[in-house]
Amino acid sequence: MNAFRSIWLTVLAPAALLGTTVAIGICLVEGNLLCAAAVLAACLASAGMTAAHLTRGARAAAAQLRRPELRDSTSRSTGIFAELLDEAAQRMCQIESAAQEASEDQIAIEAKSHMRKKEVGRLKSALDRLDNALVITDARDRPLFSNTAARDLLTQVGDAEELSSVPAVAQLISDTRTRSAATDHRMTEFEVVVDNQPLAYRATAWLLGKNAADSNGIATIIEDIRDEQQTKTRHAEFVSSVCHEIKTPMASIKAYVELLIDGDVSEPAEQQEFFEFIETQVDRLTRLVDNMLNLARIESGVIELKREDCELNEILDKAFDVVKARADEKSIRLVSELSEMYLPVHPDKDLMGQAIINLLSNAIKYTPDGGEVRLRSRMDEGEAVIEVRDNGMGIPAAALPHLFERFYRVECNNKAAAGTGLGLALVHYIVTELHNGKISVESEVDEGTCFTARIPLGHRNRRPKTEREEDLVMV
Repeated sequence: MNAFRSIWLTVLAPAALLGTTVAIGICLVEGNLLCAAAVLAACLASAGMTAAHLTRGARAAAAQLRRPELRDSTSRSTGIFAELLDEAAQRMCQIESAAQEASEDQIAIEAKSHMRKKEVGRLKSALDRLDNALVITDARDRPLFSNTAARDLLTQVGDAEELSSVPAVAQLISDTRTRSAATDHRMTEFEVVVDNQPLAYRATAWLLGKNAADSNGIATIIEDIRDEQQTKTRHAEFVSSVCHEIKTPMASIKAYVELLIDGDVSEPAEQQEFFEFIETQVDRLTRLVDNMLNLARIESGVIELKREDCELNEILDKAFDVVKARADEKSIRLVSELSEMYLPVHPDKDLMGQAIINLLSNAIKYTPDGGEVRLRSRMDEGEAVIEVRDNGMGIPAAALPHLFERFYRVECNNKAAAGTGLGLALVHYIVTELHNGKISVESEVDEGTCFTARIPLGHRNRRPKTEREEDLVMV
């Protein structure tokens, strides 16, 4: 509206001034007022028509600028504004094209940003699910990101936002950054005390870049190594136990052999006694070595399973006969309560027999002289069940969850009998891993223990039953 008003002022003002000047001149020279008024009116009318024409052209040009679809149309209505309109239209097209490209770029950037946020969210979610703690620091060793495990650890020992609460980790990060020329990663082990309990960890820091100059920071992973240290401790205890187990019978054998070589034992009966003792110690060493080798071979897959259809009680009978002599030596009553029904199974007979022998031997070993050990078998919901029960010294409740771990021995029972803690680990592996079974234990201190093994019932290969099998099934 202001533009249109300025057109009228720009055209009418000069015309009015010119008409007034001419009219005054006519009046002074000719003295004819009518002629002077006619000249003034003509000037104003001409100026008005010109202003009106310019206003219509300006309005048409403005309309075409406001409506892009009209810009390409040729019209005389814009008058002297045609060239200006064309130039303005080109400029506006360029501006609108640039704006469109900018808008499309903005949409693409927003889409990429959305995708990046989703990717970052998934990455953070994945990192939060890690068991190990992860901390990412910037070039000034300030935490940029910590996953849930790291925040929990830092909260336990101090401030979740401050690495200074774990000095060993803070020092490791600083060393990794300042000494990057030597290596791009470093590692340290440390302990923190939580609720008066020392917790062991291993921290490994990596430089996120080729060197400290272009580094984007440092990523530090903190691992809980308590289980690893416990395993190392058990390995050390195992080696010590094995050495002791081997050393004791070897020393006894050496002493008895020296007596025999020196001729200090001349009586045949006494010599026979010495030979029997040496044989017992050799058998003890053989069992120890066999247990270690069997466990190592089975776990490494060296031993090939030879599973076959058979009757479970056949395996149990053989195991019973093997340990009967040991039970008799301690005056332990060994009782067999095997099911009268036919119990079809598909095991590796040798390995399953070894597992039962280990269970029976353990029961005899930890049952005082004059006690009782029972071997039972039965059928229960598609499973063959084997029970080895004794009335020995029993096992504390705190030790039961660890009983099948390798190298584990019940501390309070160590003095009762020597061992390496491999027997029950071997039994557990044979029953659960090799035969898809289950094994459990119930025990009361000074009352006794019952081991229960369950393996799938049934033969793998279908074949006609023998007369004995038919008889057992009928019973």
